[in-house]
Amino acid sequence: METEFQNLEDLFYKKLILYQELKECLEEERGFLVEADMDALWDISDKKQAIVPRIEAIRERMLSTLSEASIPYQMGGPDFSLTTVLSLIPERYRGRFRKPYLSLVKLKTEVRQRSRENKHFVEKSLDFLDELIGILANAGGSDNTYTNGRVSSNRSQANLLLHKEV
Repeated sequence: METEFQNLEDLFYKKLILYQELKECLEEERGFLVEADMDALWDISDKKQAIVPRIEAIRERMLSTLSEASIPYQMGGPDFSLTTVLSLIPERYRGRFRKPYLSLVKLKTEVRQRSRENKHFVEKSLDFLDELIGILANAGGSDNTYTNGRVSSNRSQANLLLHKEV
């Protein structure tokens, strides 16, 4: 049984490494977003896409290791929870999982935050471009103006970029 828990601990650390890679990708992505480097954004997207199946494979290996240790669990793909995995580990082994578990929780939170920030940045940039294209196409008449680095609009229609041919 010791072997199964050593394997499980190794999987925790492998998962930690993958989430660290994902975090680094998201940090790089932010720089590429600011630079509007589309080629680099495609490359970083491919990197992120490659990490996800590796994380999922580790999740499956964790569940398999629990089965090998004869530990019953009621988790599938979307129901997977590291908290539940940790709670299933016998108390005498649990101590060595606390550090990688807490590190994973922290790292996953940082990854979610960076992802939200990048998404927000993209949305704001697209909103600005939408407004600018609307002004250039005179889509809203004289209600749209660009003054002192700000776009002001009284229009009520949403997302001209998707509704207007330019």
